[in-house]
Order: sequence, then structure tokens, then C-alpha cells
Amino acid sequence: WFALPLLRVGCVASALPFGAMADEQKIYGDSKVLCGGRFISGPDGRSCIASLLMICAPSIVWQIDVGSFLYKEYGAFLSVFNGILELGSLWFLLATALSDPGIVPRQESFTEQYDVRTKSFRMKQPNRYFDIVLRGHSFKLKYCTTCNIYRPPRCTHCSVCENCVERFDHHCPWIGNCVGKRNYWLFYSFVSSTAAMNVISLATSIGKIIFIINRRTSEGASVGGALIGAMGEAPVTTAMVFLLHGIGLVYGWTLYVPYLPAEHQPDDVRAGEGHV
Repeated sequence: WFALPLLRVGCVASALPFGAMADEQKIYGDSKVLCGGRFISGPDGRSCIASLLMICAPSIVWQIDVGSFLYKEYGAFLSVFNGILELGSLWFLLATALSDPGIVPRQESFTEQYDVRTKSFRMKQPNRYFDIVLRGHSFKLKYCTTCNIYRPPRCTHCSVCENCVERFDHHCPWIGNCVGKRNYWLFYSFVSSTAAMNVISLATSIGKIIFIINRRTSEGASVGGALIGAMGEAPVTTAMVFLLHGIGLVYGWTLYVPYLPAEHQPDDVRAGEGHV
């Protein structure tokens, strides 16, 4: 069924160089094509910078405050391991933000489609729906009036990027790109590495506070006095405990994300954002 005239993307793609094709026909909607097509980001791709800073700043503070404490008391393993997770989180964030989520290149307007059989240009918009049978199952393809294509099954139009994306999950404002068929595994790797990094950072920060409390109680202080004294002795660590508790949503998100593909439910469909 990809042989349908309005679904034949290969004939256009092979005729022009990638950069010239993207500029001349704007086949990738509002997405930004970078480095001759090697990278693709959404129109709000700059928001990824804020996410980078939100990961880098606490990570550096943790390494200076808690990481140095762990290295002194218990060795370098946890500091190095968490550092690897931090670098992995940053890499997967950039990879997701600059990757093609599965964009289906748009076609020319139907008025510019030349019908060889009638030797004339199309004067009427194609039917809104087109029924096909794949592997014995019936599918109803919907015609996208923006991209001028019949969308494949599980393909949804993103109103932010103005692109039809295969297996569209959602448009992530923190990454500035869509999450779909081609970069879903990168997005899940980013969420997983970030969650693991937060768990280790939170646990070790609490561990440092407990270590100071135990030291103070062994010196004769009460539990309450030791707790207050520990918070005063390690204010940065205390602040990190509250901060990491505040972003605990990422832990549940890590468990929820794998559930969506299994149920064939894009995240925006469940949230009811209405991408059509």
C-alpha cells in the first residue's frame, strides 16, 4: 500500500540532495534539519538547553559535595558509577533531541499532483479515508491535509512540529522533539539513566546525613540535636535531599513508559491532547 501515489516518498527523496530537498519542499514541517540532515530537532529544540542545565548543575554539586565524601569514606566506586550515569543521561538526552522520531516526509499539495492516466493535475482533494487490508486485517488510513499523505497505522500528526510521526508517543517540551518509532528507545534510555542517577544521588545524600547524625549521637548529642546539627553541617546535601525528593516523578515515569508500547497507547492519546 506504500505504492499509492500519495504515499510514494521515495521518488521525491531520491531526486534531490537531502538538504536541498528539505529547504525547497519543506518536507519536514516546522522541524529543524541540521548538518545536511544528520540531525533533526523540533521547533522548540532550544528548551533542551534548560534540561541539560537541570541535569548538569545538580550532578556537579553532587560530585563536589557527596561524591568527595564517598570517595574519602568508602572509595571511588559510587562516585565513578554515578558519574557514568550522569554522562549517559546527557548523551541520551542530546541523542533524543537531535534524532528523527520517525517523520513521514510530506508530499506536494494535491493540486500539484500530476495524474498520468488522465494527463492532468488533480482538481479534487483525495478521499478523507482509505481502506486497506494488511495481513488479513482491515485498516482505515486517514488523509492528512497538512502533509498531503495517507497516514500509516499508528501514525499521528504532531501539532507542534507539523509532521506526521510513525508510532507517535508525545511531543516532549523538555527535549524539544517528538518521541516516536525511531527514537523511543533513546528516550527510554534517557529516562532510565536519569532515574537511576537520581536514586543513587538521593540514597547517598541521605546516607551522608545519617553518617553525620550517627557521629554526633556517638559524641553524646540527642537524635533531634544531631539531626539539626547534621543539616547545619551539610546544608548542600540537605538541599539536595529535598530537591531529589521533589523530582521523584521521574521514577514512576520510568516504570510507566514501557507499558505504553505494550498497550499500543501513545502517551498523548492517554492524556487526551488531541493530536490528529
